Amino acid sequence: MLLASAGPAATGSVRLGITASRKVGNAVARNRVKRAVRDWFRTRKPTLPSARSDGLDVVVIARRGATRLAAPQIAERLEVLVGRAVKEWA
Repeated sequence: MLLASAGPAATGSVRLGITASRKVGNAVARNRVKRAVRDWFRTRKPTLPSARSDGLDVVVIARRGATRLAAPQIAERLEVLVGRAVKEWA
């Protein structure tokens, strides 16, 4: 469905990268998933650990089942996945 990874950034800021291949679905479905991920990131960015001098890069990879998820479900999964990835990185 969704995969997430987090790691140190060389820029000193919090950045987001999203990947959704054509295997996920047609352009409309891929863009809907990417919009939901961007919306989650926009609301969560102030609370992500950006106080570190090296910053944070968050990468989200959409998989085939991601198009079946509604925006609130995507947000819930990202909370868990990114939270776990940040803890592993810290």
